[in-house]
Amino acid sequence: MIILAHDGSLYGDWVARYALRFAAAETDRTLLLLHVLDGRIDPPLAESRFKALASEAEETAITVHSELLPVGKSVYRTLRQAIPLDPEALLVCGTRVKPRRQAFLAGSVAEPLLRTHQCPVLAVRVVQPGLLGLPHDLLLPLAGHQAGLDRLWPVFRRLAPQLRKAYFLQAIQVTQLAQAHASLGRKAQLHQNGELYLDRLIAELETRITDPSFSVERRVLLTGDWAHQVLVEASRLKAQMLLLGASERSLAQRVFHGQVLERILRETPCDVGIYRGP
Repeated sequence: MIILAHDGSLYGDWVARYALRFAAAETDRTLLLLHVLDGRIDPPLAESRFKALASEAEETAITVHSELLPVGKSVYRTLRQAIPLDPEALLVCGTRVKPRRQAFLAGSVAEPLLRTHQCPVLAVRVVQPGLLGLPHDLLLPLAGHQAGLDRLWPVFRRLAPQLRKAYFLQAIQVTQLAQAHASLGRKAQLHQNGELYLDRLIAELETRITDPSFSVERRVLLTGDWAHQVLVEASRLKAQMLLLGASERSLAQRVFHGQVLERILRETPCDVGIYRGP
């Protein structure tokens, strides 16, 4: 099941393209659309958007079930109560719209949704609405999590059918001082550890997708500025989407106590998906 948390805005329609693409590949071809009536969007305008979305979905044999929810204690709590407890589902939501000087993720509804354990979550920052939720070249900066593909799989398997290239990147954070004093042997060891990790990940991917329609490339880099390196690689590779994992640890480090993730969301040249797996 695909679940879409839609805020009723035009930006929400851009995010909805991803949810529709995912729903088209599901067995039930059903999209559950959740909208909280919090007063920010006039209900008639929201309803007209949802009717247009349902009409578009019907053309590709997708059924949209819309639920307009009276706001409770908060938008997040209202959504959480409405989200089915289904570990096989995927919840799609957007990051904050036109944040001005606010953060894109921290303090938004998407932030607590990424910490919800009811089902996997994908929070999308749409930069290229013309893609219509169909990125073909995907960049995956990986932190070396021992869970392997398990956390990534609920999102990756739904993006895989449309991919041409998947770039697996391990940008290993090493301070400039440490790099200056590290021996060639130490640097070679860090590279080798990264290569071995990506080898295991790609080997696992090949067991899950035996005949992929996309090519896979990998790269290991030592960097003193993780966010800058990821942005440089996204531009160099002309990636159409960045897919970033948000484990509990990385959420704490990159959202609550740092600006790394926010910097990527603000400066990205392409769409960004932030996922939280099981």
